[in-house]
Amino acid sequence: MKLKFAVATLAVASALSVLGAPAVSAAAAKGGCRTTAELDGKGRPNATSRCTGRFASGAQHRAKIICDTVQGAREHVVRRTYRSDWTPIGSAASVGCGFKSFLVGFDSEVRGA
Repeated sequence: MKLKFAVATLAVASALSVLGAPAVSAAAAKGGCRTTAELDGKGRPNATSRCTGRFASGAQHRAKIICDTVQGAREHVVRRTYRSDWTPIGSAASVGCGFKSFLVGFDSEVRGA
């Protein structure tokens, strides 16, 4: 199973590089938010969201990332969703997955818009 994890991590890294890493979510053009995903120095996926433009006063946003994580002695795969804290429009919000994780999806969420 460790070989499968290494292959999956390599596949994510190559997919991000083919897309011209950092990759950008499809919903980025809708709400003035740009969400990117990239691998950190240790191979863990991270998502960063930046929102700009005309939003209602007091609006906030956060980054969301979905990862498949390998767990346990039998190395089963669990899908998890992580969200950053709410941050004001104009500042960056970042969230990442832990070790033995590979990227499934990423996006941003806005409240008070």
